[in-house]
Amino acid sequence: MEHQLTDYRYGDLLELTNRHRNTTKNIILTGATGFLGSNFLFWRLRQSGKIYVLVRGESQEHARQRVYDALAVCASAYNQPIPKADIDSKLEYILGDMTETMCAISKNDLEKLTAAGISEFWHCAASLKFEDRHKEEIYHHNINGTQNVMDLARRVHCQHYLHISTAYTSGRVAGEIPESLHPVDIAYNNFYESSKNEGEHEVARYCDANGLDYRILRPAIIMGPLASRRSGGTRFGIYGLTQEMYRLRETLSKLQTPLRLIGDLAAAGNLVPVDQCVFDMIYLSNIGFGDQKVYHLTNSSDLNVKTMLEKIDTALGMKSINFVPERDTPATAIEELFDKRTVFYGGYYRTIKNFARSLPKHVGLSWADYGTYLTAFIKELDEQQSGTTFNRTQVTAEDGTELCVLTLGDKSKPALVLANAYGMPSDFMFPLAQRLSDQFHVITWESRWVPAITHEFDLEKCHSLTHAKDMVAILDHFGIAKAAIAGWSSGARVSLRSMAAFPERISSAVLLNGGVSLPASNEIKITDFEKNIRTLFPKIAANYRFAQKYCDLIYGAHATSDDGEDRKMISTILTSTDPFLLYMTSVPFRTPESLFRYANMMNGLFNERDDAWTADIPHPVLVHVGGKDLVTHADVGRFLVAGLKQGVLSFDENGDHFSHFYDEDLATMIRQFVAQHQEQVIPSLN
Repeated sequence: MEHQLTDYRYGDLLELTNRHRNTTKNIILTGATGFLGSNFLFWRLRQSGKIYVLVRGESQEHARQRVYDALAVCASAYNQPIPKADIDSKLEYILGDMTETMCAISKNDLEKLTAAGISEFWHCAASLKFEDRHKEEIYHHNINGTQNVMDLARRVHCQHYLHISTAYTSGRVAGEIPESLHPVDIAYNNFYESSKNEGEHEVARYCDANGLDYRILRPAIIMGPLASRRSGGTRFGIYGLTQEMYRLRETLSKLQTPLRLIGDLAAAGNLVPVDQCVFDMIYLSNIGFGDQKVYHLTNSSDLNVKTMLEKIDTALGMKSINFVPERDTPATAIEELFDKRTVFYGGYYRTIKNFARSLPKHVGLSWADYGTYLTAFIKELDEQQSGTTFNRTQVTAEDGTELCVLTLGDKSKPALVLANAYGMPSDFMFPLAQRLSDQFHVITWESRWVPAITHEFDLEKCHSLTHAKDMVAILDHFGIAKAAIAGWSSGARVSLRSMAAFPERISSAVLLNGGVSLPASNEIKITDFEKNIRTLFPKIAANYRFAQKYCDLIYGAHATSDDGEDRKMISTILTSTDPFLLYMTSVPFRTPESLFRYANMMNGLFNERDDAWTADIPHPVLVHVGGKDLVTHADVGRFLVAGLKQGVLSFDENGDHFSHFYDEDLATMIRQFVAQHQEQVIPSLN
């Protein structure tokens, strides 16, 4: 089939949805509260047309809340605001149950759907249970439920019926897995696989008999968004296995000999990020679904299952697993327990599959990506166990932009604002916020434009005052008259501009390894990192095509002889940080759009006033710098202090740019300084 790729990067959801934003189609969706369904809905809301979600609920309000909660989880996983305006204007909730005849929807809703001109009916809902004891429920959802949904699709005269299945309907079949129906009488690993295969045959039979155009889409093992490497709330696939090992780690850590897991040493698993699946779904819709009936929504990389399991083991701080072709003695009691708790995943240990894919290839997953997913998920499980996570709030800025705001701690305690670096995810602030939340109501936010790239970019507002105004809007939202502020990296610039522009709203400030606009000179040294940023970013900020070029250089395009120096600079920018933090620092570099925005933000920062607004600031300010900071030179901090009316220097000769993430002493330093100046009256500069 001929794919209409034109000139956008395959896999860039923002570009795809922007390009087809005005394509108006009315659709029906089941599974909007599930993982894939909610992610599809989150991005599909960016296009025109009504979306009717078939959802269980006690009332319209209950149904709306269930869908809203699922979209809020998606928004968090993508570092995006909840699309409230689109939810209110485009979504309609159809109360129903797919296990009932005609999905048990009301007569009025049936008439509404029939008159709506439904273009596409997306059936994402399914039972993901797999044990034989749940056979009746699985059958009821995945086979009978599919029949009921198709009856409804035919009744409302939809143009296309889209059925979400799984790549693992192939059961225990190994080798090349074609994009076609599999025989029903094959061996399976569990009843879930067989029910989904039977469901596919039912789709083909029913649709052919009733003249209903259909497509069957088969995702592989779905991971969280590649955009953030977070889980996005799912607990299936690799996440389910990791969670079971996490729960059993106290038991596993006591093993005298490793568990023997039976499997093929060459077995591979196909892991596909959910945003890549969603891209395929929306892409297929926009090219008219092509001439095939079955498509694999898979990734171009197959990762060795043995290595995947060993990396989970290592990430949990254990060495409890030994992958073997067979056990030479009967299973131990612990091995039987582990087999029982992870029986669903055992099927993936034993087969080598190569899924055919006619759609263009996505960016493959590397072992580094896989490790980042694990690190982020285990951190998530730790936070879940401790009961401590950021509370997310949405705040409307002065110009109507929706800001993702995160809080921690008791609202009755003094407020402390953490100004994060431009473009960095809130994960950077969490450890520090957690250490400070016993004494403060900690508030932070993710900067507009990046990482939340769904905001419309406005070059005219690309300066620090915009972010300072955002900070004020956040304080107003919480009814806070005055707060202390701590800014890290380019967040130090936001702190300085906030004190200069809104002195009455800030009591004191702590600047952590601040990246600001002091110019390099004989007195002020700057790091190689900053030199490279200052050299490259003006080029990228001036021309979107340069952003595309540098993304290509980052992600493996062959450089010409003229690109050698640029490639070196990009490499320095991306590898000068701790590998554990690399996935967070690389967020602004992942797409041409995010890089273009980030370059303009940083270029704007470096082109603001040479004194970084210090002459306008009467507040007490503690400036902390590190002797081993490879991002911002300690000289920058020293010259900030020299320009401030009440500046105090804190120098840690062993500190680096990310000390606030690791070093608990910085939280103590902030506590003491803020407490010391909490009641101080800010003197006038006049």
